[in-house]
Amino acid sequence: MARAARCYCGKATLAFTAEPVQTIYCHCEDCRRWTGAAAPVFAAFADDAVSGLSELGQGRSFAEGVNRWNCTDCGSPLLGRFDYVPGQSWVPLGVIEDASGLEPTFHCFADRRHAWVPDGGLPGSSGTGRDTLNAAKDG
Repeated sequence: MARAARCYCGKATLAFTAEPVQTIYCHCEDCRRWTGAAAPVFAAFADDAVSGLSELGQGRSFAEGVNRWNCTDCGSPLLGRFDYVPGQSWVPLGVIEDASGLEPTFHCFADRRHAWVPDGGLPGSSGTGRDTLNAAKDG
């Protein structure tokens, strides 16, 4: 199934030539603030499976090793890349056109999960989960 993503105003679009390698919750403060969600969910696509990023410009970094792209018109969060998971582009599920079948399988920063957000019995890590995230892309 080919997937696509778009911002709120429709100016910025991304297309994916492959399915994501993994889908996760991230409960860190940075991801919550960037997405505006209390329990953000991201799908990780292989970098070479993403098209449309060049039209978004350079992206912005407010933390070392983290680069994020937003629509230049409406500000929608579209994609993040993190040095600790090379080769993966992380897209918030809220901007993916059809996110059906992309159920999360892991919680990053699980110790920061709001108590009222169910864990769904999924495994998690108290930090970035870099070992698990990197193993999933290689697996």
